[in-house]
Amino acid sequence: MVYEAKMVIGDEDAFESPTPIDTWFGLPLPPQPRPGYYKYLGDCIDKTTQVCGVKISNAIFGNGKLDDSACCKKVVEAGYLCNRVLTYILAKFDKFKPYASTIFQNGEAIFDQCSKS
Repeated sequence: MVYEAKMVIGDEDAFESPTPIDTWFGLPLPPQPRPGYYKYLGDCIDKTTQVCGVKISNAIFGNGKLDDSACCKKVVEAGYLCNRVLTYILAKFDKFKPYASTIFQNGEAIFDQCSKS
């Protein structure tokens, strides 16, 4: 699985994020905030398909909009807490810490958008 995602900071600044292999497997995981956190995160990720996971990640690192109704349905089915857990851990990676507010903001926007559709 290889994809490119852009994170928009303001309206003019963007960067190319690494592939998921670099993101998830090439970087050490941040410490678990509490025991069982990564198991819960894995269960959340399992509630979406791999294709939707890529689209959700692209939306988080992009414009905060998920343009796929089937994936939106999966976001809502996974639930608000799963959304928060995913965005929280993404923002804990050293590489993404400078973009934490955008990650949180886009994660919220995606859940709000999907819960209204």
